[in-house]
Amino acid sequence: MSSPKGTTAAIVLILGSLSPLAGAQGRIQFAEYSAKFLCGVVEEKEPGAAPVRPGIYETSINIHNPEILPAASVIFLKKVVLAPREGQEPSAPSRFRRDILKSDFAEHVDCKVIRSMLGPAAGSSFVEGFVVLIVVPIKGTMPTELDVVGVYTVSTPESQDTDLEMLPVTPRLQTFPLAQGTKLRDQMIEGAQKE
Repeated sequence: MSSPKGTTAAIVLILGSLSPLAGAQGRIQFAEYSAKFLCGVVEEKEPGAAPVRPGIYETSINIHNPEILPAASVIFLKKVVLAPREGQEPSAPSRFRRDILKSDFAEHVDCKVIRSMLGPAAGSSFVEGFVVLIVVPIKGTMPTELDVVGVYTVSTPESQDTDLEMLPVTPRLQTFPLAQGTKLRDQMIEGAQKE
């Protein structure tokens, strides 16, 4: 018995669309956000001595769980990475901190939190680098994406003006084979400090 051309084409389309799903089942994804931070005071010095113009710099990284289901909490890890000038001795990233946000809840990571995570490495009057957030997939292989926005303010010493800028942070999806990704996820969670 022969099948009509339309039925054969439909079967080919269905099978073709299932093959990426079959491949995805053996993989695990992490959503990573890298938000820039600038914290502290830069005083007037010789030109080129400071990485930015003189002023008081503050950063607030706002994090929101956009899930609407009441039980859709998101577990994520955060760390702070200093960015020294090229040629200077680099500092090791901070340890991960484990955090959880309930559905439609939000929080922010400001300069006080950033400096506390850096510990002794935050001793300078001005520090800059990245706050890195990694959403770890607990159930299934797809991580929940967060809303992440960097809020940056600078006050200049010569005037009363304050500049404000808000920048959304785009997630970077990282995909690993299931066994390797699961092991990495478990190591990251076990090594993280609890909030």
